[in-house]
Amino acid sequence: MADTDAATRITPGSSKYKNKHRKPEQQASLLDFLVKPRPKTQRQLKARKLQRPHLTIRSNPLVTKTKGKTRLDPKKKITKLKKSVRIYRSLKKEKQEVEEQEPEEDIQPEAIQVEEQVQRITLIEESTDKDSPQTKEVHSIHSRRFRSYCDNCTRPRLKELTIKLLKDLDRFHKRAFAKNEIKARAHPRLVFGFREASARLRISKVKLLILATDCEICPGKSGLDETIEALKFQCQQEKVPYCFPLVRRELSYALQKRAQISCVAILDFDGANATFTDLLSEIEDAREEYKRRTSS
Repeated sequence: MADTDAATRITPGSSKYKNKHRKPEQQASLLDFLVKPRPKTQRQLKARKLQRPHLTIRSNPLVTKTKGKTRLDPKKKITKLKKSVRIYRSLKKEKQEVEEQEPEEDIQPEAIQVEEQVQRITLIEESTDKDSPQTKEVHSIHSRRFRSYCDNCTRPRLKELTIKLLKDLDRFHKRAFAKNEIKARAHPRLVFGFREASARLRISKVKLLILATDCEICPGKSGLDETIEALKFQCQQEKVPYCFPLVRRELSYALQKRAQISCVAILDFDGANATFTDLLSEIEDAREEYKRRTSS
């Protein structure tokens, strides 16, 4: 009997006790039909966090908000080389305008200023021809598309290997840029321009320097001619190979750029080792051919 009484005993904590002592008007409520939700898993919680609107992923993590004042029309920084090229272009244009105009009897003050600028151009050209020790005599093989600073012939095989190397390295760089933009910017395969090439030459990062054969004529201090000669001298000191295989338009076409490219510095040729070695041997043969043709 004791066992049956213990089994049917109603305790205050049991559901039977609550239902027994519940008032008749509170027999049913909405809370009785409430279903508690199941606890969410860790994966569901992470997915919910990512769906929140305030957690947006930036397309370009390198673009950060600048501190301080920002100008509506920011001033563009112009290098010394660009300034010298622009000055020489303007002076050359004024010189051509003066030569085209017919001589007049009354000389105006503006014409006097133009004549002074024309004399300044001639003095700059004469001083560069006399003072620069690295200037060479212009041979008959040189022209507007193959200027006097070039010291190797432009062979079809040399052009083909250069275009192949540039296309391969550009493709490798774009692939690395698509995978990880930050690492690709930190370790570029090649850089463009005289300023970037000279900066990498100072820290001995350049494996090959490619220069265009038809760079614009710009004599004078910190001009384009002086910059090219300085790059050649620096490459000879550092024992870095350099060559003149293509014109500016062909360089930009090989690298799929709109603007014309005058200088390309190769920093890493991994993945195109065979093409690089063939190109170096072809550069030596082209330089020997240039010496043979200019000596006669």
